[in-house]
Amino acid sequence: MDSGVEASGYPPAGRAKILLERAVNPIPSPRRELEQYTTPADIAVRIAVDALLRGLLEGALAADLAAGTCRLGLALLLYGASRVAAVEVDGRLAGLCLGAAEKLGLGGRIFFVASRVSRRRGPLAVGSVDLVATNPPFGVWRRGADWEVLEYALRLKPRAVYAILKSGNMGFHAARAAGLGYSTLLISREHFPIPASMPGHRSRVRRVSVDVVLFTRGG
Repeated sequence: MDSGVEASGYPPAGRAKILLERAVNPIPSPRRELEQYTTPADIAVRIAVDALLRGLLEGALAADLAAGTCRLGLALLLYGASRVAAVEVDGRLAGLCLGAAEKLGLGGRIFFVASRVSRRRGPLAVGSVDLVATNPPFGVWRRGADWEVLEYALRLKPRAVYAILKSGNMGFHAARAAGLGYSTLLISREHFPIPASMPGHRSRVRRVSVDVVLFTRGG
């Protein structure tokens, strides 16, 4: 994967992972009701590289929904996105997101919007972005929370949506996405590490199986 990336003048995936881990701090005092888990840098980079190699990313206007500290959005910028709108309900994360962008030399290209998204409601206009990446809540504490973010992403009508979704729900998401005109492709299955950071966490690090999924409009 790295050879094609380097040929395009972008950093190798391993280097980009290190840059993101150094620049972007984990979410401080994560809130359980929002299912706030920091996106692993390697998964963020894998999504960005996949989008680049598929011709979906260079020069794109992109959005990172349920952005947290914006690791997905920053990865998209590292690999050629023009600008990113980072939409996150927790406004206290704005400083971490924008500060990381400055550290990476990406200042002025990511815009933090403190807002909740839910199916048909959110701050972005339909057709305003070419690509969306999202690590939504897994829907463990509030059933359907993952689909609420994903449906909103699809209703923006971008060319493609990348989503990190808890494994076991792909059939449901694929059927709903088809109704909105999108086909579904499993990119990879990953082990998402969740450090003990909330009341009730008993393991030092719990690894949750997730699907990295690509939804493309019009097949």
